[in-house]
Amino acid sequence: MTRPRLGTIALWVAGMMVINCSGQRPKNAANRGETRPQESVSENKKAENSDESDSTQLTHDSASYKHQMRYQRYLADHPECANYVDTCPVPAGITWQCKRRFMHGVNYAWHNFGSDFGGGSQWGSAGVAGTPAIANELADMKAHGTNVVRWWIFPDLRGDGVILDSNGTPRGLGGSFIADLNAALELAERNDLYLMLTIFSFDAFRPSSGAAARVIPSLRPIVVDAAKRQALLDNVIAPMAAAAEASPNKKRLIAWDLINEPEWAIRGKSLYGDPDFDPIAGLETVSHEQMQTFLAEVGSTLRAKSKALVSVGAAAVKWKHAWRNLDLDFHQFHIYDWVNQYWPYHRSPSDLGIGDKPVVMGEFPLNGLTGASVHEMLTSWLGNAYAGGLSWSVTDPTFKWHENKTSHLPFARAKSCELSF
Repeated sequence: MTRPRLGTIALWVAGMMVINCSGQRPKNAANRGETRPQESVSENKKAENSDESDSTQLTHDSASYKHQMRYQRYLADHPECANYVDTCPVPAGITWQCKRRFMHGVNYAWHNFGSDFGGGSQWGSAGVAGTPAIANELADMKAHGTNVVRWWIFPDLRGDGVILDSNGTPRGLGGSFIADLNAALELAERNDLYLMLTIFSFDAFRPSSGAAARVIPSLRPIVVDAAKRQALLDNVIAPMAAAAEASPNKKRLIAWDLINEPEWAIRGKSLYGDPDFDPIAGLETVSHEQMQTFLAEVGSTLRAKSKALVSVGAAAVKWKHAWRNLDLDFHQFHIYDWVNQYWPYHRSPSDLGIGDKPVVMGEFPLNGLTGASVHEMLTSWLGNAYAGGLSWSVTDPTFKWHENKTSHLPFARAKSCELSF
């Protein structure tokens, strides 16, 4: 994507439309393609209470101190790490298997939307265990520098993975879900990959739709109903986490991502002083408090059954405080051109006031931001105290994986130790 020319006002306006609309996947066009309102100037200034400090002086308020204390707590909880010597630690990185590393890779994000885990009989889609092509796609990701794959489980409820009764209450895991989960972890082991499994997405908040057998229920009725939420936790989330923990390849599940970009399904004011939420038109929205309650319950249920890390795939640093009261192991934010205009990729987590935990950029365009290549972004993030970067995406045709997949290789080859868990 080329930069706009500035010769005339008309061309400048056209150019800005290109910047705001470039790199948007089709299903998100409603939120990523539109022009965003001008952000307040204060967002472009260093936060008064930022965690930035001289890296050689670990004050109790510094990001370096907090990362070090987090690592010390990890060591205390993992006696198997007592004699491990990390030869290439990334101090602000993600800690897994005694190592602190930069989480580097790509969003899959699915082979068949909504059907990879459980299958989708009404759509004629098999899950992971019944789709041989998935093995080839994962091997291709690994061959092009990927170490971590972000992979979506229930982006909406169209598949067979969640069984709902006639009242829309979750009754269990269905279809081929357990076989698919085990197959995904086995393929990750075979290809030396780690998985970040994204459980839900804002897409699931579209109104219930369909006819005859092809019905896609909305997630909102479950989120706002305490009894249905509890049924989801007991009958879907807990057994899913337990199945992952029982797998001989459980170490390949590095993290649960509770939900993709929940901000697009929230209406009204932030609980913590961020800008008001700006939901996608047509979604069945919830309040910030309702979403927070839902995610807190899902997260605590996962932690009771699984040792994998927990995060939220937040839409943008614009709502940087939205999930601060959740029990998360690392922050995850997404960045596209509309975000980069106000919160540029080269600003450090401390500059942005989010240096209290490791920060992973969980989505960025596979073909780069306007004015910044993938290699430039990844190199900047590793050097600027970020904990990872995962590009979007293998199966979104807008981003042309087969044309751009080599973009990760120079970084992956130059920093192979720092990227390898």
